[in-house]
Amino acid sequence: MTHILLMVILMTIQSALSTLAIWIYVMLLGLMLGGWKGKFLVKVLLPYSVFFVLTFWMLAAFGKGETVVWKWAWFQVTEESIRSGFLISMRMLAFVTIGLLFTTTTNLYELMMSLIHQWKLSPKWAYGMLAGFRCIPMFQSDLAQLKEAHRVRGYKHSGTWKAFFRYAVPLLTQAIRRSEQMAMAMEVRGFTGERDRTYFQKTFITLYDYLYISVMLIVGISLALLL
Repeated sequence: MTHILLMVILMTIQSALSTLAIWIYVMLLGLMLGGWKGKFLVKVLLPYSVFFVLTFWMLAAFGKGETVVWKWAWFQVTEESIRSGFLISMRMLAFVTIGLLFTTTTNLYELMMSLIHQWKLSPKWAYGMLAGFRCIPMFQSDLAQLKEAHRVRGYKHSGTWKAFFRYAVPLLTQAIRRSEQMAMAMEVRGFTGERDRTYFQKTFITLYDYLYISVMLIVGISLALLL
């Protein structure tokens, strides 16, 4: 919720400098407390940097404004379009960084337990989502195994659609089989999806959680107002 509220603050900001300052603040949090490394950031943020440049160029070159900086053919860059392009592209990059800070510092199992205990989400939905997330690495492993099997047998795809169906059908079959096995295993262990059940682990809101949301929102609002 803290990160969602920070994104709401970003959506209300019309200052590119304030947006840049909040992005730098989130980056510093990830580097100092989130365990981020330079190589990891380059690998993750490089594709989004390309979208950042493209978004900035489209808004700057085709935006409207009175103070023309550069004009050629159908391109017209103005001071207003440059500010608007930098604001929107910087906001997009800040959204990505805030989401990255959440995903890299949050344990998936603890997140689902918190949704059950703090947000009163039905265990049936929570455990279903948890099982779905756990299956993603399995799908990647199955796909790699299929590709290796095709390569060993000397099969070459003649088209993209043929390759898609050749991979999709066995992956879908395997997914159905695995989901049935999971459902049977949970039913055998007495899982009914009811709220009145015992839990191996419970989550609680602590003082550090209140401290985190307070500092994050105070800094975000202060940067938005002061800059």
